[in-house]
Amino acid sequence: MEDGRCPNAVCNLDHRYFSRIHTICDHPDDMWRVIMAYKYQEQRAWAQVLGRVLVGYLEQHRDELARYDVITTGAIYVGPRAQRLWDYLELIMRAAQAQGPGWPFAPRLIAKSGPTGRFLGISPQARREIAEGELRAALSVPAPEDIAGRRILVMDDIYSEGYSLREMARALLAAGAAEVAGLVFARRKGG
Repeated sequence: MEDGRCPNAVCNLDHRYFSRIHTICDHPDDMWRVIMAYKYQEQRAWAQVLGRVLVGYLEQHRDELARYDVITTGAIYVGPRAQRLWDYLELIMRAAQAQGPGWPFAPRLIAKSGPTGRFLGISPQARREIAEGELRAALSVPAPEDIAGRRILVMDDIYSEGYSLREMARALLAAGAAEVAGLVFARRKGG
């Protein structure tokens, strides 16, 4: 972003569907290491730490973030054939709920019906193809009445190109949300 432009692919698309990205950590490489240990090495104790970090960010930016009606988790699939059998985003949100009551946390307002291709280590074009194909087909909003007319903040771990958030925002808006924004622990170019 040295020239003021967003380096992530979806930021520059005409139809990105989400209004903006809120980024919790200004040190993406450090946060990437934490997320990798938590998510891929199953060091689940990080959920408590990340929950505290999340609440700290929300409190520090209360004036700006209190405008959202609901904070939900990004869609994670944990059923048969899943890559991991635990919802790492929900664990963070549950830890945050315990530490920061008063925030409108509501995990799993958007669902993923099955496994889809992994984004880690593939090209931006391959990510886009997965997102606009199998991910789009797998996303749903189980209870549209819970999001209808509301401003939704979708919490996710890392924002790389933005294709996953774009598809989740698209599904939430189609189900009746008034606005969708992202809340991520870090932003990275690619990933």
